[in-house]
Amino acid sequence: MNNIKYILGILFTASLSMISCADDKDLGSAMTESFPISSITISSTDYDAEGDTICMLRNQTLQLTWRTKPDNVTNPNVAWTSAYDSIAKVTNNESKNATLSTSNNLGITTIMVTPEIGFGNSASTPAKIIKVVDHFTYINSVSITNVPTKDIAIGDNYKLTTNCTPSNATFKRYKWSSSDPSIATVDNNGTVTGISIGKVTITATANDLNPETPASISALISVKKVIPIVGMELVTEDEMSQLGYGEYYQIQYKLTPADATSSLMTWTSDNVGIASVDENGLVHVNSLTNGSAVITATYKNISKSVTLTVAEGRLWYSFANSLAPWAVGNSATYTSNGIKTIVQMGKSGTKYRGDLSLVTNGSGKNLTITPNTYRYLAIKIRPSSKLVAGTNSAGTIKLELYDNPQTIGYNNLGTVSSANNSYSILNGSSISVTDPNVIYYDLKAKYDKVNPTGWSKFNLVQFKFVIADYLDPATNYDIYWIRTFKTLDELNTYVNNENK
Repeated sequence: MNNIKYILGILFTASLSMISCADDKDLGSAMTESFPISSITISSTDYDAEGDTICMLRNQTLQLTWRTKPDNVTNPNVAWTSAYDSIAKVTNNESKNATLSTSNNLGITTIMVTPEIGFGNSASTPAKIIKVVDHFTYINSVSITNVPTKDIAIGDNYKLTTNCTPSNATFKRYKWSSSDPSIATVDNNGTVTGISIGKVTITATANDLNPETPASISALISVKKVIPIVGMELVTEDEMSQLGYGEYYQIQYKLTPADATSSLMTWTSDNVGIASVDENGLVHVNSLTNGSAVITATYKNISKSVTLTVAEGRLWYSFANSLAPWAVGNSATYTSNGIKTIVQMGKSGTKYRGDLSLVTNGSGKNLTITPNTYRYLAIKIRPSSKLVAGTNSAGTIKLELYDNPQTIGYNNLGTVSSANNSYSILNGSSISVTDPNVIYYDLKAKYDKVNPTGWSKFNLVQFKFVIADYLDPATNYDIYWIRTFKTLDELNTYVNNENK
């Protein structure tokens, strides 16, 4: 034992000596710091379509450029890949660009750019969808769907939105211009900014690569002076205590003086997960479960608030300007025109299909329904073929819902003993293909598989309309809204008031 202690003592003394000697030596300069690529941005092209899609013709080439960050990146080189070289491939050039080349094949592929060395997050590995088509579909006509009915104020920002025909135009892009930028300017996204008092014409011109004269539309906009707000009052309405999931609700207010500039108000929500609010006091209910949010309007030292409550089980979705948060499946596409959404169904074999879903099994998102309170689910829709109750001979609209573990569902049958077209038609006996129909389901009616003993509350993992089995030429449908009602009288009253 003493020998072991002796040896350890010698080793410890030697190590101290080595450390002391090392302190006197120059070990060289510090290692050079490395700066990896944190993000890559693919530059826009003349062939950019909606989303992250680039549309090109067969046997066409396009130069791609990009930007990397940080500016002092150690190795700025990147690598490009294509999921299907048989559709389109990317070749790196010696200069900082790449050549995207399409083949003679029609189809879709995905290209991705990544740092040459190392791995990166999503910001440093962007991708584009490349769609190769045999021709471009040009815009025939364009309209501005939200021309302001009132003057905008100096300093106001007002975003104009557009709609075009055909709905499947390849490039839905526009060049915006102002007849007098000293009165109002407009940016590339259609946002108009008031500069001085007067009237100005704002024009949107299709930027769709059409070699002929592109379609265009103009709107006359008036700009007024700013009148400060002296006092404000937010109006409380019964609707505020029973807002529905997906609902848009405009908060009413009174200003002093009456012609004060309302755009001076700043709007906020203390719980955007429940309900958000835009710069005009338009609330959007974002929650699929019940809750409340306090909405506040402020101007300088003046501040007023109201509390909004989401009613559990109430759905109140409008599809006038968008389909979100609903989604269509089966390669379907859609466009909205300020009144409705037109869904172009995808083709599968000889039939067409475009399912409409809010929550799908496996997504991790649930939807609460309360049939004891909000019993009737209604949808305003115009299919393009005359559907037959109980069959799918000319198309199907089928409500599909269930929870997990399953206590309700699989399909809601309503009044017809079949999963196909098993709805009731409000104030009608057959589906119209020329006018919109209001069809509804009794959420307390029988189901294909599981019928609950109580009807108070269900957390659904699947909630969608199977819209399928359509044949040529019935390839699309119009959809206006989806809502729930406590009674059929309430549904009738709503529809009657809507039609006035």
